[in-house]
Amino acid sequence: PRFAIAHEAWIASGSRLDLLMRERLESDIAPVNSRHHQAVKELGANLVVTATAPDGVIEAIKDPARRFCLGVQWHPENFYRTGEFSPLFEGFVKAAGSRL
Repeated sequence: PRFAIAHEAWIASGSRLDLLMRERLESDIAPVNSRHHQAVKELGANLVVTATAPDGVIEAIKDPARRFCLGVQWHPENFYRTGEFSPLFEGFVKAAGSRL
C-alpha cells in the first residue's frame, strides 16, 4: 500500500528536514514509505544530502542557498489522513506565505 512503511530514513541533525520533523520524531530516524525504483546518484550543484536510507540511498536533499528547497524520496502526501509528515507541508506553506 501507498502508506506502508518500507524502511528508515536517517535525518541529518540541524537540517531543515530535522527542524521541521523534530516534534514528530523521537530521534533522527523517520520511518518512510519509500517505494522508488530510481534514486539520486550524484548531487546537483550546491545540493546537500539531508537524509539517507540504511543502504546508503539518498532520501532527502536541500539547497542551502534557497529559502525553501527541500526534496524527499518518499511519499509524504500518502499520509494526509494521519499527518506523520504534515510538518513538511506546513513548513512549505509558511515559507511561501512569508513572501507576500
